[in-house]
Amino acid sequence: MDSGLQSHFGQFSAYRCSSGCALEQSIEGLGRCRPGRFDDCEDTISKAIVLLLLMAPLLAPRPAGARSVAGTEMPDSVRVQDAFLTLNGVAIYKKFGIQFLVSGLWLDHLEQDAGKILDSDLPRMSVTHFLHRVSSKRICKTWRKGLRENSPEASIDVREQFETLYGWTRDFAPGDEITVTYVPGLGSTVDIGGVFMGSLPGKPFADAFFACALGPKPAPGDKFKKGLLGR
Repeated sequence: MDSGLQSHFGQFSAYRCSSGCALEQSIEGLGRCRPGRFDDCEDTISKAIVLLLLMAPLLAPRPAGARSVAGTEMPDSVRVQDAFLTLNGVAIYKKFGIQFLVSGLWLDHLEQDAGKILDSDLPRMSVTHFLHRVSSKRICKTWRKGLRENSPEASIDVREQFETLYGWTRDFAPGDEITVTYVPGLGSTVDIGGVFMGSLPGKPFADAFFACALGPKPAPGDKFKKGLLGR
């Protein structure tokens, strides 16, 4: 047990009721009096409960480091399979002064060169958190533009995979998320609103999808791309 917590737990023994009944010195024994003495212990139990409430912050688990952007927590690192990915950058998409969504990009290591990210065959993850209502039509339109302008030579298979992705998409409300995670050899998993939608195999799809925001003509704009690259 942590020495600081031990000193707090030790204070339990200082509380005794007028009849001489003492509380146990362990957290498991909190609030237990010796048989036949309970009626005399109300004050002592109340004091012990107050002490426990004061100790609650010490007992609570400490959250992992995270970056807060537009009120959205983006963890500094995430685990994908056996790999730990690091938050590379965060970007906000806004139009007419309205913030519509915030996206985070996690990589095997920090990288500011988009070309190297797309060329490497390493795990990567994208999370898009919606701050405002956005229609599925708008999202699919952005992906279509990103695919057309950044992966013009995409194969028929990749284009069909994008059609599958469009079919999974729905209208989004504030708080909804799209998570796309690429793992070499397994392909890309897609979660929408916390629900696993399916997997899209192959690195070509992953490259075309991430190129929508990281390619030479990023659909959400150059500023968005720079944010994901941590610039």
